Amino acid sequence: MGLKATAEQDAARDAFAAGQDLALVAGAGTGKTSTLVMMGAATHRRGLYVAFNKPIAEEAKSRFAGNVRCSTSHSLAFRAIGRSFQDRLNSSHHMPLKHTAQLLGLDRDLAVGKRRLKATTQARLVMEMVRRFCYSTDEQVAARHMGPVNGLDENGEQYLAQVLLRRARWAWDDICSRQGRLPFQHDHYLKMWAQTRPTLPADFVLLDEAQDTNPVLEEIFLAQDAQRVCVGDPAQQIYEWRHAKDIMSGFPGQRLALTQSFRFGPPIAQVANRWLQAASSTMQLTGHAAGPSGLGRVEVPDAVLCRGNGDALAEVLQFLERDVPVALAGGGTPLLRIAQAAIDLQAGRRTSHHELFLFSSWGEVQEYAEQDSAAAGLKAIVELVDTYGPQQIIAAVNRMVDEDQARVVVSTVHKAKGREWNRVRVGDGFTPPADEPGPRGLHPAEARLIYVAVTRARQELDTTGIQWAEAQLRQTSRTAVTSTPEGVPLAALPLTGQLKYPRSPMSVFLARHLPRAERLVGSYVQRLRGLPHPVQPMDERRPDYRAIGHTIDYRLRLGLGSNAGLAVTTGVRLLGSPVPLDGAPSPQVRASLHEAGIRLLSRLQTHLEGTSPAGEEELTRLCYVAGFFEAVYRNGVFSRRRNLLAQADELTTLEQLTAAVPLYVLEDVAEQMQLAEEPFAPYRALPSQQRVCGPVFAGSSDLGGADADFIVDGLLIDCKATVRPYRIGRDEVQQLAGYLLLDYDDAHRIDKVGFYLSRQGALITWSVPEFLAALGAKMQLPSLREQLRAHLRKTHVSKA
Repeated sequence: MGLKATAEQDAARDAFAAGQDLALVAGAGTGKTSTLVMMGAATHRRGLYVAFNKPIAEEAKSRFAGNVRCSTSHSLAFRAIGRSFQDRLNSSHHMPLKHTAQLLGLDRDLAVGKRRLKATTQARLVMEMVRRFCYSTDEQVAARHMGPVNGLDENGEQYLAQVLLRRARWAWDDICSRQGRLPFQHDHYLKMWAQTRPTLPADFVLLDEAQDTNPVLEEIFLAQDAQRVCVGDPAQQIYEWRHAKDIMSGFPGQRLALTQSFRFGPPIAQVANRWLQAASSTMQLTGHAAGPSGLGRVEVPDAVLCRGNGDALAEVLQFLERDVPVALAGGGTPLLRIAQAAIDLQAGRRTSHHELFLFSSWGEVQEYAEQDSAAAGLKAIVELVDTYGPQQIIAAVNRMVDEDQARVVVSTVHKAKGREWNRVRVGDGFTPPADEPGPRGLHPAEARLIYVAVTRARQELDTTGIQWAEAQLRQTSRTAVTSTPEGVPLAALPLTGQLKYPRSPMSVFLARHLPRAERLVGSYVQRLRGLPHPVQPMDERRPDYRAIGHTIDYRLRLGLGSNAGLAVTTGVRLLGSPVPLDGAPSPQVRASLHEAGIRLLSRLQTHLEGTSPAGEEELTRLCYVAGFFEAVYRNGVFSRRRNLLAQADELTTLEQLTAAVPLYVLEDVAEQMQLAEEPFAPYRALPSQQRVCGPVFAGSSDLGGADADFIVDGLLIDCKATVRPYRIGRDEVQQLAGYLLLDYDDAHRIDKVGFYLSRQGALITWSVPEFLAALGAKMQLPSLREQLRAHLRKTHVSKA
């Protein structure tokens, strides 16, 4: 390489050469590929560089030494599995949906409420279910793999998913068969390869763009015994809505950073750093571009970056009015399809557009987008069409040019990711509507999006479109280090809340005194291997995993002879009090819910006392309802989203609430309780004083609260009902450490800590000395506790 390596690049290369697993956080323009090339050249071992797409992999081939093979995940899967299906890939690539429907046995419309789905529409949804399954880590196709269907309510989607599920499972069996006839796609052999639990042919694996890894590739990467290096920028994670996952934050490897950007100079780096802080990142960039770099108004930039398609079209129209040759990144075909669909619906004709096929008129689309809070994407389409009209959209697309002929490229931020231009203007679609009172809140996801936008510029950056947000950042800069974006003092947050913020008192303490969480995560991942796949609901469209998690927690507590916990009791009392609750129903409904809650607590108590034991199903129903009472206390509001209590009226009884518990919950919890029978049997036999459920600690009041799940015979257990156990990482490990340290006076005599994975029936534990040593502790537990007490009491902000 012509340029001299930076100190950060040298450190990364040296850590790699020492055999360390690494999470390399590479800021925008900091030379991550050059650093990876250095790593590959530092050894003669066999390496594998896995890129996001083929162009990146091809470009990397020209830079890496011969010992490093460059590939995409699909290329690896094709060589192992896909080549055997080459004939099907070629022959079925352009199969008409009508023929696909025939192969699936779909030959008539399906009525879902007042809507009717054509056979071809059903076929498309079935194949989409299979595609979404292929990107998951699940073992079989499930109802939740059906994508959103605009125009259906939750009950309609549930019914449709259950109807199509049988076809989708048959479709996957057909796809996996060499004699199958359904369309065969590249994602299919990727999943088939993943299900073989492959060992990658390399001594070390370099995973690029790790902040946006899909779950199926994530699981393959984490399962490798080879040295692993994941590289990316968590602050550039903007594809969560496509189920991409940032695996870097919890990756069990040494964490290093590249912060010297060679793309731009100090002025642009200063802007980027403000947005990094707003995105809850601790990284700060320095600008080291060789050429000039600055901020200012740019009338005709090389690129305008927008928040969404509507904002992008507005920019395109303005340039067309000025006769400036303009291109839209990705082309205008999606806009043309929207416009044509709108024309059909406005004329009373149905459309086959994948987001609008269920509607019979444009008025129906407008009404649904306005009333359904989950239809954000559809609302953007409606605003686009209603603002410009379909004919103007078509005319604008027809006047656009290709990028190589354009003076200006207009792009959404999502399509601009990975690209850069000399002169960039950030569009004003990020500005809140004029009727909103003041700037809208700066959510970390929004901050990440703007961070990606401002770091696309090399020489000139025009931030006029986000001046309101820049002003907001300046106004909050004084409190940003000590408060959440909503203004809540970090020191007043509970333990789990503090761990979300690197600058919170607990996070700062743990980073200083227990800095090696990745080593403990690595130990956990090693013990995770070989466990059975997690059990989970398969026929439910939208399982309420949070509510099920509370339910299994209460069931395990009851099995250990304890009640559901103080939080449930407090939630019941809160509903019966005059204390105002945002979103709460009328006083009469609150009274009926309070009475139902009192009866629920009483019923659980009689069960515990043995005077009237409840059966397994009744206990699950009671515990599921109890979780919503706890939520009232935990959240401080009465949420109506997926809330069983929101169905209540002034005559609601406990029997009605328990009868409304979904069947899938009963089946799922029964399966988890069966798995818990063996691991929890020794603890049920302990004396009552050795079985502590929902323990609080002497230090819980030094922050916004902290209560663990169980302490049995000195073992501190955090119960996890996750369907993605490999995603337990740094935060969860630090949560365990926080509970351990907050027991200032050693009242609970904790000598072991661990996770219980309720969907696998597995208990993974460490002795306290082993746990602290893995975390990099430099002092004994009593000293750590004393240090934490002094630290929290110095920084604690009273909530009074």
